[in-house]
Amino acid sequence: MIYAVLTLVALILFCNGLLVLGLFGGKQMAVLNVGVGVGIGVMGIVIGFTDALKAVGPTQSLVAAASCLVFALLYILLAGEIWAGSDFKALAWYCLIGGIFMFLIGLGFSHLLGKTLIASSQFAVFWYMWAVLFWLFWAVWGLGKASWAKFTGFYTIFVAFFTALYPVIAFITLGRFGW
Repeated sequence: MIYAVLTLVALILFCNGLLVLGLFGGKQMAVLNVGVGVGIGVMGIVIGFTDALKAVGPTQSLVAAASCLVFALLYILLAGEIWAGSDFKALAWYCLIGGIFMFLIGLGFSHLLGKTLIASSQFAVFWYMWAVLFWLFWAVWGLGKASWAKFTGFYTIFVAFFTALYPVIAFITLGRFGW
């Protein structure tokens, strides 16, 4: 189920990267973000309640569920900001805290903050990249760093492919992923 989540994350991050670049937007992006947000939220709850990743480690399901819910709410908040025609400030401040959460989970995978998560350099890199992504959203929309929007849009697209689509394709074609 986690690969279904990652597929949705890759697809919506790609589209949201185009949104940040100003290539398109509007209510159709709100609809996409709500659909993906709800889907990821439901899958995250299922992963958490069924302890679907317990074979990987004792807290893996909780981390996956919490991360799914952080992303799900991001997409739902983005949709709300689009529909309301607002300035994305509420979403930006959510992203500040979401980035801190992602960074701390990255430290967990690096075994710099506890030892209950598996030691996984690739997972740590993914969570660090997501933390940077969240902080870029905060900088662009919360701090008004409009000059960073182009970089943020391209970084969002890169993150979509590297942290979400790559693991899915590697798992589907090789049965595993890693470097």
